[in-house]
Amino acid sequence: MRIATILFSLILLVMVVGCTRPAPVVVRVQGEISYEGEPVEVGIISFLPLDGVGVSGGGPIQKGKYYVDPDVGLVPGTYRVEIRWPKPTGEINKEAGYGQSPIVVAEAIPEKYNKESILTAVVEAGENTIHFHLEK
Repeated sequence: MRIATILFSLILLVMVVGCTRPAPVVVRVQGEISYEGEPVEVGIISFLPLDGVGVSGGGPIQKGKYYVDPDVGLVPGTYRVEIRWPKPTGEINKEAGYGQSPIVVAEAIPEKYNKESILTAVVEAGENTIHFHLEK
């Protein structure tokens, strides 16, 4: 009986160890973003996994700098990057309804950096500093 208990315990231990997967390594990503030499004042940066591993993530852009918190869950890998900058046009929408901003904004960055992005980034374990200095 004692041998059966030890054998059962060993089998259970092997099953638990064999089925346990290590938690994914999440990383921090930060950097600067400018367009035509001008810091992107307010916007959003998104990281979309190219290899199908991991999840999408991103963060806000403020005063030309961005930060993607490790809590977002980016893991090491290669990502397609989208950058958006909704910049005020100077126009006012006089027909803006309740809860809507009368300030008209337009995307200030070409589609090749957001909707049809050609940008990629390799995110590695640990802290990453990746700058994006975009040109027309």
